[in-house]
Amino acid sequence: MDADVVVIGLGSAGSMALWQLAKRGLDVVGVEQFGIGHARGSYAGDSRLFRSAVHEGPRYVPRLRRARELWLELERDSGRHLYDECGALQIGTAGTGGIAKSVASAQQFDLPHEVLDAWDLRARYPQHRVDDDTVAVLDHHAGSLYPEASVLAAVAAAEARGARVLTNAEVIDFDERGGRLEIVTPEVRVSCEKVVVATGSWTLRLRPDLKGFLQILPLSLTWFMPRHPELFTADRFPVFIRDEDGVHLYGTPSHDSYSVKVATEPLWPAIGSPDDVPAFSRADLRRITAWAAEFIPDLNPEPVRYSMHHDLFAPGDLPLVDLDEDTGMLLLTAFSGRGFKFAPVFGEIAADLITGVRNELWDSGFALSSHPR
Repeated sequence: MDADVVVIGLGSAGSMALWQLAKRGLDVVGVEQFGIGHARGSYAGDSRLFRSAVHEGPRYVPRLRRARELWLELERDSGRHLYDECGALQIGTAGTGGIAKSVASAQQFDLPHEVLDAWDLRARYPQHRVDDDTVAVLDHHAGSLYPEASVLAAVAAAEARGARVLTNAEVIDFDERGGRLEIVTPEVRVSCEKVVVATGSWTLRLRPDLKGFLQILPLSLTWFMPRHPELFTADRFPVFIRDEDGVHLYGTPSHDSYSVKVATEPLWPAIGSPDDVPAFSRADLRRITAWAAEFIPDLNPEPVRYSMHHDLFAPGDLPLVDLDEDTGMLLLTAFSGRGFKFAPVFGEIAADLITGVRNELWDSGFALSSHPR
């Protein structure tokens, strides 16, 4: 089989790169080791947060603006509901760095937002327990994404433009013949000019030279049942991120009419493979449950559902989006647990790098040579 470009891995970024490359009229083949929208991807788990005013710093805001445009385009293109723009609350103690950075990002880029004090929060969002020194930034261009549906939509949009997709096809090797790359699976070889490696936590299998530099961290998700579910619908309960009392929590409204997602930062050490994700212990669940119940008292303090996931992390949390002109291999990976909201813009950047189009949203900090090793 021949193609202009092969995209290996059709998860968060790979599905979007496939869509963007197909939009440009390239003959593109996507190769996925599982099925499309499978449950083992880093994106899996019902919902993901989208934010515009971010505490990570203003360098990300232009990329998020473009990502929002592309999310809305993919919704129109696919006819699927992918995004609830219900707003996002960045909650913390007044004067702390995360709040200040979110406000600075919103002000610098004139993003629609509000700054709420503790009394405002209690009046408008009584679901959250707040202290007198608690404040929040309400980001209006923010909300909740549906990740599995988004991956399926992007792949379907690519196929509608002529992309070919191979599923249940694990890439086991790269080869080179006659100046072209060959992607080797147990069933087929695909010859191409360039390849996008968007394999997330499985990247180290194809690029073992990156071991010791990149690491796979387990990520947990938990869902709790509120006593008053009508208070947690998307029109009444924005997505949130909370950093207070040494605890980091984030969550989304109810998407199933009975449970609310509340999760925390990585709590487990690095693992060698996605196959090594740990199981929850009762102590793990009790710790997360205590945090959820402390900050959102209406939640029944027992998870109704929980799952363990993983992602590939890079030093400094900057992703790897870099084309090696000599080999024709583009790395599109290592999103460090925060990549899904950026997925369509990173897919667009990857397509531009592949086709030689200048994209001002690419950052030299994304290059492999810029990462400390």
